[in-house]
Amino acid sequence: MRPITTISTIACLAALGQFQPAMAAGDHSHNPSNTISTEVDHPDSFRHFAPELPQMRARVPEVNTNVGLHVSEIDAGLFFVTDMIYQSAFLVTDEGVVVFDAPPSMGERLRTVIEMTAPNVPITHFILSHKHADHNGGGFAFADIEGLTVIGAQAIAESLATNPLRGVLMPTDVFEEELSLTIGDVPIELQTANFHSTDTDVMIYLPDHQFLMAVDTITPGEAPFMNFGATSNLDGYMQNFETLLSYDFEHLLSGHVSILGNRADVEIARDYAFDVRDTVGMLWPGFMDRFMANMELTEFQHGNLAYRMTMEEVRDACADQIIDRWQDKLSVVDLWADSHCETIVIHSIMH
Repeated sequence: MRPITTISTIACLAALGQFQPAMAAGDHSHNPSNTISTEVDHPDSFRHFAPELPQMRARVPEVNTNVGLHVSEIDAGLFFVTDMIYQSAFLVTDEGVVVFDAPPSMGERLRTVIEMTAPNVPITHFILSHKHADHNGGGFAFADIEGLTVIGAQAIAESLATNPLRGVLMPTDVFEEELSLTIGDVPIELQTANFHSTDTDVMIYLPDHQFLMAVDTITPGEAPFMNFGATSNLDGYMQNFETLLSYDFEHLLSGHVSILGNRADVEIARDYAFDVRDTVGMLWPGFMDRFMANMELTEFQHGNLAYRMTMEEVRDACADQIIDRWQDKLSVVDLWADSHCETIVIHSIMH
């Protein structure tokens, strides 16, 4: 990937109020908590969590524009954009510029870097990966473009019609399940899925660039955000790894963190998620024995408390194993493993 210009990453993040000093290494053991404290002696101090892994930090790109964003060319005409928290992309064609998502954290800066990169090329298309405002609430910055074609799944359009979200553009062109189009001789394939959003998700694939965009799936270099990316469909989340890996891609834009992912990132995320699922599965046969032991502890006077105690025992036993196996492979495992285990525990109870 080719950067545009270079300035100090830390200076830029500091100006945006996003830079914090690196965490000191402390006790890396599992420490479920409800409150994060800055007090060193506090049991929930951030110092009790492992720092981010060096191999992940080495992949973080530099902010390289004067508007506090990183922009680089993935392949001819295809550009990756990140503010170190959220991600977007745009495609420069002979017909015009195609924008893929617009997080509000970037706001008007995204349009600025597009115009810097492709001066005098009109922005003609905007494609929604899904409707969530944290990934598309920056659409307001493109709302004044006359004749802009906004492409989204039918389910997204219907949802926005009944529940508009601030800054999210309403689709002008919709499709049911899949859509193949060509813009400026570049083929683009869109396919609906259900791995995250309550309405629908859209996978965006550019075969000529071996580029796949599947937002809120994984976090390259890191364990997933809590509850597997706050998915509304755990079964769909687990099943979608096979779908993702059925594509021929080298570059994966997953929407979060600053790293542009790849096929290996999807494979390791799959292995992690399946390990959490299987670990709870191995612990599950002892659930009722644990529950009866906790009923005795509560003198058969508080069934709800006994049930909660049992759920937390299985969650914590799972998290201890997951952290032990994965803390050297993915960052922030000790931060989110308990939520992943709990998600599987709750799913196991209901299924």
